[in-house]
Amino acid sequence: MNVIELLTRFLVGGSLIVLVSLLSKTKYSVISGLLVLFPIVTLVGYFFIGQSVDSSKLHEITLFSMYSLPTTFIFLFTFYTVQAKYTLIESLFLSVMAWFLAAGVLVLINHYILRIGDS
Repeated sequence: MNVIELLTRFLVGGSLIVLVSLLSKTKYSVISGLLVLFPIVTLVGYFFIGQSVDSSKLHEITLFSMYSLPTTFIFLFTFYTVQAKYTLIESLFLSVMAWFLAAGVLVLINHYILRIGDS
């Protein structure tokens, strides 16, 4: 990863965070929930991945990303359900742990059943 790539990711990601933060303080605050899910990391990530791998490998990576979508739902569902009982930091921590657990299960499912990326 070169310096231009790092700066691009930093600027795009940082800009989105500022926009979401500002929007969350307006009467349209719920829209910030939609923007948080804007696939900027996916967009920038696939742009750079697409430049460094062949189309067959990019196809495999994309397919596994689609199978990985439930991990995001698990993060959000956990965060939604624990917010009332825990502080923001604790809720985020528990949600990240749930994401890691779901991601681990997904990796095991891929290894033993799906076999995406096995050559």
